[in-house]
Amino acid sequence: MRATIVGILFFSSVSPALYAAAPVTEIGSSPNYSPAPIAVPVPVAPPAPESSPPVGDSYYQLQLLQDEVRTLRGMVEELNNDVRQLKARQLEDYMDLDRRLSGLVNGGAATQPPAQSDAIAASATNTTAPGDDGAAHYTRAYNELKAGKTAEAVALFKEHIERYPNGAYTANAHYWLGEIYLLQNQLEPARQAFSAVVNSYPAHRKAADATFKLGQVYHLMGDNAKAKNLLEKAAAGNDNAAKLAQRYLQQNF
Repeated sequence: MRATIVGILFFSSVSPALYAAAPVTEIGSSPNYSPAPIAVPVPVAPPAPESSPPVGDSYYQLQLLQDEVRTLRGMVEELNNDVRQLKARQLEDYMDLDRRLSGLVNGGAATQPPAQSDAIAASATNTTAPGDDGAAHYTRAYNELKAGKTAEAVALFKEHIERYPNGAYTANAHYWLGEIYLLQNQLEPARQAFSAVVNSYPAHRKAADATFKLGQVYHLMGDNAKAKNLLEKAAAGNDNAAKLAQRYLQQNF
């Protein structure tokens, strides 16, 4: 009973202001408070792409590559054309020589037709008979060349030059040696053979052809100065060698 009285006295002594200070909220009303701000992520800019060449530069590089391809195709076509010209020129030379030899036979010269040349050459000795111009021996060498026996032809042409140093066909023998060496890409022997025709037989009908071929040889050897001089000399004529020399100059100089 005493404890109850003490409790009543304690609560009665509490100041009414304490109760008034407590907030009074109606039931159903919204609470009065400020919510904490929500963190909004800041957008991060993507990394800058690596620098690429301008469109104009790529187009220019493509044009360069296309130009190089066209140049290479042109070079291949020129090489093919040179091979065709060489084959045609050789065929013309062979046919021309055949006509000349046939003319000698029909004209009664001291020679024999190609069909009999082997038999005559087989009986020939190292001595040259009076009046022998070497036609039979030369015909044999030429027949070996036509048959594709270049080694035998080279040996016979060399033998012909030794046996008939002043013969009617010695210049031709030098010339055909040069042709064989050139086809075999033996440039120095080819140069010597063609030079023999140009220097020792300047009035021979093969001199113009030999001048043109000698210019080719010097060009292949890298001596462009000598090559151009000889080619221009050959191009100044009015024969087939002149036309070939003019074309060769246009394509290579």
